Amino acid sequence: MPRLPSMLRRFPTTLAIASMLSACGGDTPTETNVLAGSYRATTFRVTPSGQAAIDVLAQSGTLTITIATDKATSGSLVLPASVTGGTALTESMAGTAVRTGNAVQFQQAADTFVRDLTWTVSGNAMTVADQAVGSARFTITLARQ
Repeated sequence: MPRLPSMLRRFPTTLAIASMLSACGGDTPTETNVLAGSYRATTFRVTPSGQAAIDVLAQSGTLTITIATDKATSGSLVLPASVTGGTALTESMAGTAVRTGNAVQFQQAADTFVRDLTWTVSGNAMTVADQAVGSARFTITLARQ
């Protein structure tokens, strides 16, 4: 099984460099939050540079995010050792969802690739299609449950 490079095994510290913590405009406190709901990853692949894609879900990894009507988020990211190439990782998805048009970014205390990605809203899903963060590419679909 291909392993993530050592840089990606240290998600909480390494990926902060590429972090996009601020997002522009879009949501205001008085707008209806059409994102509100519970989401679960139905596609979750990571492709470390120079390696084959890893199907995180097939390795028992998970990503769940619940977005409340006030845009507060909760949930968890679970990456088994078989994906990280070292120690298993579990991180909270607590934070805020910020929407600008059809783009969503998550502002979270947990320093993972999730907050570094720009998610595209389409119907009842949020997707990342082959987006690079650090030395890996991510393809993820979060489907509303």
